[in-house]
Amino acid sequence: MSDSPTVLIVDDHPLMRRGLRQLLELHGELVVAAEAGSGEEALDLAQRLAPALVLLDVHMPQLDGVETLACLRHRGFAGKVVMISVSDAEADVRAAFRHGADGYLLKDAEPEELPERLRHVLAGGTVLSPGLPEEWSRGE
Repeated sequence: MSDSPTVLIVDDHPLMRRGLRQLLELHGELVVAAEAGSGEEALDLAQRLAPALVLLDVHMPQLDGVETLACLRHRGFAGKVVMISVSDAEADVRAAFRHGADGYLLKDAEPEELPERLRHVLAGGTVLSPGLPEEWSRGE
């Protein structure tokens, strides 16, 4: 059994989930425990698998990422959660941090940077995509 941290990838687009999985597996320091295509599925998998980190899309149908994050925290999920999105809207970023996100990354980031940023979060840090104002991460 691997001692590497486990990750749950949550995105409603199969291509995005596959790409994230391949990127993380390529670097080999994180183990993808599962993938979820919806917030509801993510809640079930997070409870059953207790991953170290959830990589969570912000905009999904039915239960969006911020609502999923709020439910995870309400249910006592203590793992790290990094939001990943195309949205650089202030309201989305602030809502994510207000509900307990440990990071907010834009999908237009350089792929090579993702594993390092996730390691930073797993070590207790917070990440925010370059260009997003730091004060937004305070979630006020």
